[in-house]
Amino acid sequence: MSTADSTANQSTGPRLHLDKQVTILFLLWLSINSFILLHRGIYLHGESAKYIREANGFLVNGRVSTPNFWLYFTQIALIAACIKLHLGLAWVIAIQLLLNLVATTAFYKAILHLFANKRLATIGTVLLLITYPYQEFNSFLYTESLFFSFTLVLSCYLIRLDRISPRHLLPVISLLILICFTRPSGLLFVPPVLLYLFLKFFKQLSLSKKLAIIGAVGIGFLFILDKALGSGGELDLMLPFRDERIICGVPTLPGFIPIQTTTHGNSLYGLLYYAVHNPSQLFRMAWLRTLAFFGLYRQYFSFSHNLYLMGYFFPIHLAALASLGYWIRANRYPFYYFASAIGMTWLTVMMTCDDWHNRFYLTICPFLIILALPALRKLFKL
Repeated sequence: MSTADSTANQSTGPRLHLDKQVTILFLLWLSINSFILLHRGIYLHGESAKYIREANGFLVNGRVSTPNFWLYFTQIALIAACIKLHLGLAWVIAIQLLLNLVATTAFYKAILHLFANKRLATIGTVLLLITYPYQEFNSFLYTESLFFSFTLVLSCYLIRLDRISPRHLLPVISLLILICFTRPSGLLFVPPVLLYLFLKFFKQLSLSKKLAIIGAVGIGFLFILDKALGSGGELDLMLPFRDERIICGVPTLPGFIPIQTTTHGNSLYGLLYYAVHNPSQLFRMAWLRTLAFFGLYRQYFSFSHNLYLMGYFFPIHLAALASLGYWIRANRYPFYYFASAIGMTWLTVMMTCDDWHNRFYLTICPFLIILALPALRKLFKL
């Protein structure tokens, strides 16, 4: 065999292997989402009805019913566009599925970029695909499917950046804006993104410039966050403390208890005032919400449902903890990003309440899977 033939075989071999893995992952993605749609259909109840109502109202009036719905406008606009074009709501699901597929592909490529190990990238992607609660939201007309996909695409694009320029920053800024108008919690991704860019690409700046940038960005972020908290609608930041809610919408007390608050509760000042004047309740509720957030257990879930959640996610938690040494030693910048994104979501749950269906946790579960992979690589000798 000639040298040219040998080189050709070497170049096509890995490509065919990669194509086989991608094909398997695609068939798994297709099977899981097809099963969900056949089993559940398109879910039009709960929050789906609320966004359909807002979409119809926007088509008639050119605005949403209350200002807070602008922070969910991506989903509302998508539904409104499908209604306007007489496409039917099934097209919303089709677009959500397409974006989920794009995000899954980005997830696979990000793992491949981090570890240069196709088997590990396949295992990590399989773990995400068989996370049934995560995939289930693709059949809902909720904001979560779009939000999960956008935040995952943003995160995977970010950690694959090897240089910084206006051309590279444009997708980051565009995606950040998009997720901030998909769910209010999109704002939580602003600090992790800026932290990652700052630590990785601006190491050579002088201390004074670093402090000036941090100060300017911090003030701007706090201003925007304060405006979002005061956007009105159903939001009441003090309500989960008045009746000690661990799960949103589920009071644990028959009535309100007296706590010290200010009249401007829906603001950063209101949260700070509450924290200073009610520290014992704050820490107790933060602990209980942390148990709900990472423990995943829900009293209203069946035994088998809770067993699945804990049996599936707890080993991922343990593997992520076991991998901390690797990340800090060998790949600290992605770790800073994932850890800060997890921390921001966790902090928000401690200061508000956890979701009935673990939706806040599901936002960060792809990051926990990635953080767990070094331990899995060592365990399975990949």
